[in-house]
Amino acid sequence: MNLNKTNSIILAFRFYNSQQTVFSLRMLLFITGIAGVLETLPILFSLPLIKSLFLGYNVVNIGSQELPLPYFAVLLGLILVLRFLVGRQAQFNNAKTRINLMSNFRQSQSKEYRKLHKVNFGKSVQSINFLLVGWSQLLPGTLFTLIGLYLSPRFGISALFLIIIWVLVLSRIKIKQDYWHAISSELTNRIDALNKEELKTLSNSRIRAVRWDATNKNLREIVIISSLILALYLNMSLGRGRGSDFDSILIIVVLLRGLQQLYTAYIMSQQLSGCNKYLMASTAFGISAN
Repeated sequence: MNLNKTNSIILAFRFYNSQQTVFSLRMLLFITGIAGVLETLPILFSLPLIKSLFLGYNVVNIGSQELPLPYFAVLLGLILVLRFLVGRQAQFNNAKTRINLMSNFRQSQSKEYRKLHKVNFGKSVQSINFLLVGWSQLLPGTLFTLIGLYLSPRFGISALFLIIIWVLVLSRIKIKQDYWHAISSELTNRIDALNKEELKTLSNSRIRAVRWDATNKNLREIVIISSLILALYLNMSLGRGRGSDFDSILIIVVLLRGLQQLYTAYIMSQQLSGCNKYLMASTAFGISAN
C-alpha cells in the first residue's frame, strides 16, 4: 500500500496545503516548534535561581560561570516574557486558522455539500491541531532528551532502557485501543441499521475504547518518573551517581521534561491517526473550505 495515501501526517499536510489559508504550514510549524522549546526553558533557568535564593547566595552558578543574582533574574524574566509572547502567538495562529477554515466552509459551500462533507472536513481540520501540538512537543522533547543524554550518557541510557520496557506495556494498551475503536467504528458506519442489541454493543465498545484511551494518556508520569528514579537508583548503586550535586538534579529535570514532551507527542500522533479515515476521504474527494 502506498504510504503517501495512508500516512496520517502526510495526509494532514496534503489537506492543509489544499486549503486557502493566511498562514503557511511551514510558518505554523516553525512558531509552534519554537514555542515548544520555550515552554521548557523557563523551568530549567529557574532552577539555579531557586537554588541561590534558597541558600542565600548573591550569585547564580551555572557550571563554571557566575552571574549576579539580579542580572540572572532579569534574564529569566526576559525568557518568561518571550515564552508568553511566542506561546500565545503560536496558539492564536493555530486556533485562528482552524476557525477560518470552518467558517469559510460553512459560508462558501452549499447546504448539500456541507451535509455530505461536514464530518470529514471538521475532523480533518481538527487533525491540523493534533499535528501542530504534536510537533510542538516532539521537537523540544527530542532536543532536551538528547541534551540529557549528552550531559549524562550512562544515566540517560539507563532511563531509556527502562522506558523501552514500558513500551512493551504501552504496545499492549495500543492493541486494546485499536481493537475497540475498530469495533465502534464499524458499527458507527451502519448505525441507522443497528438493532437494540447492536446499539448496546456500540455503546459498550465506545466506553471500552475511551477507557483504554484514558489509561494510555494518564500513564505518562508513571512511565517517565518511575524510569528516571529507577535509573538514578541503578547509577547510585553502581557508584556512578553524585547524590546531592545540583548538576545531577538539573540533568534529571532536562531528561524529565524531554521525555514528558516526547510522550505527549506520542499521544498526539495517536489522536492524529484517529483522523486517518477522515483525511483520506477529504483527500479523495478534494474537500475544500472554498
